[in-house]
Amino acid sequence: MLNLFKPRPTSYAVSLSDTETTFTVKRGESLLSSALSAGIKWPFKCKVGSCGTCKCQLIDGKIKAQLDFGYVLDMSEIQDGYILACQSILKSDIQVSVNLTK
Repeated sequence: MLNLFKPRPTSYAVSLSDTETTFTVKRGESLLSSALSAGIKWPFKCKVGSCGTCKCQLIDGKIKAQLDFGYVLDMSEIQDGYILACQSILKSDIQVSVNLTK
């Protein structure tokens, strides 16, 4: 029997541009929570999408936004590919650029 439904991956890979850092995000988890669980010193304050501290630039890949980024990011940031890590669910492997905290 032909299976028309492809099984969805259980996780996706994230690579941080300008570094050798990669980590895994489980399906359904936010980019920010997975980064923090992996020990990445990702900048954040609120974790609910209201401060913009966790913003990063999506270089490659696809995400699903859990809220309208326009509430926090300005139009030029959105056009340049910026996303909120705390409100981003991965739909593929991705590459992002983020200013990591020391």
